[in-house]
Amino acid sequence: MGRRDELFFGIVNPDRVLVFLTARAGRKKTGNGAASRRMKTVKSTPSQPVKSMKTIRSVPSPLRSFHFVFAAAFLLAAQIPRVVADQPPSLLPAFGNTGEKFSSRAKDGHAVHGWLPVGWTNNSSWAAVNATYSKLDDSPDKEAGAVRVKIDDVDEGHLQLTSFLGNREYKKGVKYVVAGWVRSPDHTAVTVGDREVEEPHAFYDQMDLPTTSEWKRFEFEFTPEMDCGAWIMFVFNQPGTVDLAGITVHEKR
Repeated sequence: MGRRDELFFGIVNPDRVLVFLTARAGRKKTGNGAASRRMKTVKSTPSQPVKSMKTIRSVPSPLRSFHFVFAAAFLLAAQIPRVVADQPPSLLPAFGNTGEKFSSRAKDGHAVHGWLPVGWTNNSSWAAVNATYSKLDDSPDKEAGAVRVKIDDVDEGHLQLTSFLGNREYKKGVKYVVAGWVRSPDHTAVTVGDREVEEPHAFYDQMDLPTTSEWKRFEFEFTPEMDCGAWIMFVFNQPGTVDLAGITVHEKR
């Protein structure tokens, strides 16, 4: 019986693992290097007699089949090297569970307040909008933060969510991905895009994110046609409720 076969039987018949391990420990080197085939005696109690490995045939057929599949999968997985591709770090601050409350005035007596993850900000003081950001506890990714954006009024302009920290320089010909989760109980629209830093603050690229009442993964890809400075913006043009979670920005490799 080869080493792999011994491991196989040890897995297939778990109640005989002790016998297998003892058998391996009992082998001794002879003068010419050959292994002794004598098996070391294993004491047993009357209630749990030690059985020969050959009695594996006494295991019920369905159970034996299950053990066979399990053991085969185990051996295969042990021989295949696992390569785990780490997700590249986000180019913007983590959209996490640590945040802070804020309150800011908007145009014509309007106001925006609530809670946002550290490093993220409401960029709507120039617009006549009323809105509230709230922390959620049901993020689809427990390591990521989730925020509810409730837009009450959009009388002029629109509500904008962004981060002014992290990366803002994007390279020509490099593909970037803005990813995360989105949800809206009333199917309110939200737009994501990369907007130029300098005047007139136009969008280089943008995409409307489809929303449903359940969390849905989204990815927005863009490839600059030239080196440029840009902010990643989430734009809300109408009253309603939108939930966002786990937003990241990274190069696509």
